[in-house]
Amino acid sequence: MSAKAIVIGSGVMGASIAYSLAKRGYSVTVVDKKSGPAQGSTGATSAIIRFTYSLRDSIALAWEAKHVWENLREHVGADDSEPVADFIRTGMAVIEIPGLIPANVRSDFTELAIPFAEWDAADLARELPGVDTANHYPPVRPDDPAFLDECEEPATALYTPDGGYISDPVLATENFVRAAKRHGATFSYNSQVIGLHSSARASHDGSHPDELPTDQNGPTDAAGAAWTVELADGRILEAAVVVNAAGPWSAKLNELAGVGSDHGVSLTPLRQEVHTLPAESTVVRADGTPIPAVLDAGIGTYMRAEVGHQLLVGGSEPECDELEWLEDPDDASMSVRPVQFETQALRAAKRFTDIAIPNRARGVVGVYDVSSDWTPIYDRSDADGFYQAVGTSGNQFKNAPMVGELMAALIDAVEHGHDHDADPVRVRLEHTGGELNLGTFSRLRTPAGTSGNVMG
Repeated sequence: MSAKAIVIGSGVMGASIAYSLAKRGYSVTVVDKKSGPAQGSTGATSAIIRFTYSLRDSIALAWEAKHVWENLREHVGADDSEPVADFIRTGMAVIEIPGLIPANVRSDFTELAIPFAEWDAADLARELPGVDTANHYPPVRPDDPAFLDECEEPATALYTPDGGYISDPVLATENFVRAAKRHGATFSYNSQVIGLHSSARASHDGSHPDELPTDQNGPTDAAGAAWTVELADGRILEAAVVVNAAGPWSAKLNELAGVGSDHGVSLTPLRQEVHTLPAESTVVRADGTPIPAVLDAGIGTYMRAEVGHQLLVGGSEPECDELEWLEDPDDASMSVRPVQFETQALRAAKRFTDIAIPNRARGVVGVYDVSSDWTPIYDRSDADGFYQAVGTSGNQFKNAPMVGELMAALIDAVEHGHDHDADPVRVRLEHTGGELNLGTFSRLRTPAGTSGNVMG
């Protein structure tokens, strides 16, 4: 009998992990409190593909994942009749401000063979219709008199031509769900977890083996289930492996499981809004292609083209903005707030001079699962059989195809006796070469030296 694994969360991370485990021979059940896939954070993501991270392993992970997105149909084994999410390659321009881009990024790009270019104000004007090419650093709120100050310093940017976005993050999640189902995974929606309990994994002779046995079909449950998962509808599920991919509910889930006391970084839900503005003349280049995505921390935003000649605008967590941290993600208001919409719209209009601001606020609300250093935890826990893909901090959607692969590799290694805490698992990067050190994403780390915001 194949080893049983329960994945909690059916966003893009949980669906990808379910697929990667199922194709390795695990008997996978996915449970989610929502009524379908991608109804939490994934449904509100901007789905931007970029490579400008503070840590080399984060850069390498995003670069490898880009290549998987480009070949998503092949990765998930979808036939020609199945609609598959597209990778829209627009390029990505990160406008330079002091302290934003770590000194290692350009050298890491070079070592990892990631193409990039240095853009000056003339390049920005050529590629971004209607752009104001001034560097409006530092960011301030629209009610600050300094918001109207003129700036004579020209903006520059670090440009990566392979950046872009995924056309439909919900469809992408459904692609992973269907792929997991093709390998036998089952998905149970409207299934809220209310209890998690571990028991010593015992063999038939009463001993306690260090690893799951295997047969020709992969890992088996001959040693007995290690976890019971209690659902609100009264069902009890059992499995050798449980994976926490619950997004902003991950910290609560860890509490239910009694894990997390050894974490070096904390997890806190953060409410965020992403807004859309009509911008027909702004979002398309002269040749009819979408403009590059833009990270503009100098005014406190990121922006990309959206279907229907819209400009999608999100925040980069500038110090002048008060962030809305939550005790419970279920307490988040899911209505767009006019004040936040107006703030981001005015910021966008400061960069793109021909934007008209509508009277009615438009956008989506999501909740980030934020780690204290804005870098995820992809790791085991201090309890055998319990694993975590958490702290994704609004910046990990782009890595979802690879997160499934690296979590499956980690689980396989640890369940077969590998001491990941002492000797971190390394995952080979098939498309781009080299290896990824999963110790970078350890729960035990002290907060890493990152940008301290959604940039990671």
